[in-house]
Amino acid sequence: MKKFRILSALLVFVSFMACDKEDANVSTIYDNSGQTGVGFLTSSASTIVPVQGSSVTLNVQATTTSASARNFDVVVNGASTGNPGDYTIGSLTIPADSYDGTIDVSFVDTNLVDLISYNLILDLELTAGIAVVGSKTVTITYNKYLICNDYVLTMNEDGWSSERSWDVLDTDGTIVESGSGYTNFSAGSGQIVETMTLPNGCYTFTIYDSYGDGQYDGVTTGNYSLDCLIINAASGSGNWGASESTDFCVNP
Repeated sequence: MKKFRILSALLVFVSFMACDKEDANVSTIYDNSGQTGVGFLTSSASTIVPVQGSSVTLNVQATTTSASARNFDVVVNGASTGNPGDYTIGSLTIPADSYDGTIDVSFVDTNLVDLISYNLILDLELTAGIAVVGSKTVTITYNKYLICNDYVLTMNEDGWSSERSWDVLDTDGTIVESGSGYTNFSAGSGQIVETMTLPNGCYTFTIYDSYGDGQYDGVTTGNYSLDCLIINAASGSGNWGASESTDFCVNP
């Protein structure tokens, strides 16, 4: 099994090398041809909406610059949930002589229902001749502000849960919660559930894999999620390497 895992790790390394080479080739093609590509730098975002409202800034990148500012259209996908009155979408602008731009989306609590999560799905509308680089679509998950301190960490494990550990650090760097010493499941995979109560404040959640291949053993792809009711504080899956960290705040 370890030989297979070593081979898997080598294949993943080769894949990363191939991806780096492919990204470099794509950049060369765009730069040499002058073709413009535009896209979101992420495909997902989230926000909790208090009474006074909240906002999300989405980053956008182009493969070329322009002597003048460029504006691109963003439309609401019909698969979005919630009410159009929940949000206001700003304009997407990439300033002159820049590759980078932003678009701001503001949310208000008018008709939001407790413990209901909504999705606002935004699509880039690009004119002919402009390609997609990154993501053409971004999904913003939003919900009404709620008080929640009881968190649940769910880890759907690959065949090597004994390699798993995790911790939660406060802003002083003190470990306030942690877990380790898990045993492998006889069936080759299984679920680990941990519960914790976190006081109000900000934290960093980190999950570790002692072998360095995250929750992927070459056969089974695992995942993890840290949640408080409908609030997701951290999540990930597959080969995230030796560790993965996420900052979050409890009842911000």
